[in-house]
Amino acid sequence: MFKHFIFIIAVAFGSIAFGQDLNLNVEIGGIKSENGKILFSVYSGKKGFPGDVSMAVKKGIAHIENGKANVHLNLPAGEYAISVIHDEDDNNKLKTNWIGMPKEGVGNSNNHKGFPSYKKSVFKLVKNKTIVIDLWYM
Repeated sequence: MFKHFIFIIAVAFGSIAFGQDLNLNVEIGGIKSENGKILFSVYSGKKGFPGDVSMAVKKGIAHIENGKANVHLNLPAGEYAISVIHDEDDNNKLKTNWIGMPKEGVGNSNNHKGFPSYKKSVFKLVKNKTIVIDLWYM
């Protein structure tokens, strides 16, 4: 009987531990000015990445201070990709030129340059983690 009680308690505490979110800290650097703000979106699948923020599991704004911005997120374990925009003109969207190239700073998890793809941006979150995203400007 006592063994069953210990087993039930262990399972209950194990379930609580599995249900806890992990901490993800995102340090954003390479910001060329303190104008505007940083927009970020977090995706748990390739659908919508990087431009359809309605498909993001988390999205928000980070404020720029001393050329950097920080985002602190709580997420369940899994695979994610992050897209970041320096919204310099403060209009809540990415400014592009006539062919669609960004005129404001952009970045993504894994810091690859060129057209962002989920496959190149995805990372695994299995424990508390800090990642660094460096913006680039065209």
